[in-house]
Amino acid sequence: MKTVKKLPRSWSILIVSIVGGALLAGCGAEESLAELPRKDLQRVKLYEERGRAQVSNQVIVDWIVHSQDASGANSPPRRSRTFAMVSVAMHDAVNGIESKYARYASSASDPEASPVAAAAQAAHDVLVALFPAQQVDLDAKLVTSLSAVKDDDARARGIALGQASAADLLSVRANDGSNVVVSYLPIVQPGYWRPTPPAFAAALEPGWGNVTPWGLSSGSQFRSRAPYALSSAEYTADFIEVRDYGSATSTVRSADQTSYAHFWYEPSALGWNRLARTALAIRPKNIWKTARMFALMNMALADGYIASFDSKYIWQSWRPITFIREADSDGNPNTAPDPTWTPLRPTPPIPDQTSGHAVAGFAARAALVKVFGDDLGEPMTMTSTTAVPAGSTRSWTTFTQAAAENADSRVMVGIHTRQSVIEGEAQGRLVGDYVVKHRLRQLDD
Repeated sequence: MKTVKKLPRSWSILIVSIVGGALLAGCGAEESLAELPRKDLQRVKLYEERGRAQVSNQVIVDWIVHSQDASGANSPPRRSRTFAMVSVAMHDAVNGIESKYARYASSASDPEASPVAAAAQAAHDVLVALFPAQQVDLDAKLVTSLSAVKDDDARARGIALGQASAADLLSVRANDGSNVVVSYLPIVQPGYWRPTPPAFAAALEPGWGNVTPWGLSSGSQFRSRAPYALSSAEYTADFIEVRDYGSATSTVRSADQTSYAHFWYEPSALGWNRLARTALAIRPKNIWKTARMFALMNMALADGYIASFDSKYIWQSWRPITFIREADSDGNPNTAPDPTWTPLRPTPPIPDQTSGHAVAGFAARAALVKVFGDDLGEPMTMTSTTAVPAGSTRSWTTFTQAAAENADSRVMVGIHTRQSVIEGEAQGRLVGDYVVKHRLRQLDD
């Protein structure tokens, strides 16, 4: 294993890609090669020979998209783990070439390796380990990524470094508890979760709160407050709000509220990784910053799910479709049952508090704000897989605005109480801030 050699500061501005005199989309270096001091031109030539003069961040973006494609059948928390695994492996790989940020799992190093080859190979190996049935497709995608590296030696070194980084990451996460099967028996009493229509599916991932976090000390580190008492005025207010606004036939929910209720219904890992890619198109970053951004965000998002599921299965609070239909059992004279009440979209098979969407969104927001700042200077616009009508878009001026809309959508879609959203936002902020503060920190020059 080679020791990392500290490269000169001037080399950092060489992470550029010039096509027809313009930077490749997503490259994000602050200077072009033409702006380099004359004394650095010899270094540029050497850098070109090692295959790094045109290092775009596109390989990172590509493999984030490949992660989305590969993990399609996974539950939302497992998807978050997949995105974290892939993005962290890529981050560790490129920082094994030039150490700009602290790594998570790997100490493998080779300053002569191609960052593109290292990142692609690391992502590929993690995805093949997680989804072996998709190896043929993933192998083909790897060939495409590696074809961009023309220097044979740099490519070979990058492949070896990527393999080592992936192996180290897979080893560290091998016994993280994600494959432990936990049984769960619902408590058939007022206030407690039980399977919900129309599918009446069994509880999803009841042991996920025990999975080893990526940055937190445990899933219980920022556990939410207990649900309101069923007889309380707060519970009554939450009951009325979600009943009126979250109904499939609501007459008080606005057209805009209906729009974002549908829009944010998709799994959090999909939406927030897409928003990160949207931000990159506005405020490009080099390959090191891009790899770190996705790694930080997906670590925070994955820890958000772990923290949320810890709270969910501690409190085991019932969902709106249950407590509205069975309000005659809650002992609260200010709530009335509606046996036919139905939310705008189906309720996931997990307890109410905290809202996983709210937690994941505000956790992801912390990482994105760390890298980009909150306001990018122009609107971020994208679509979602659950947008109605299909292909329609929404825009936000800040990550905070997007996170708040995402959280509120869970009441508007009829599947969470306001307390679940408020507690989820608070939990997500704590999770995100903690992960950003303690993981993948910038190394001293």
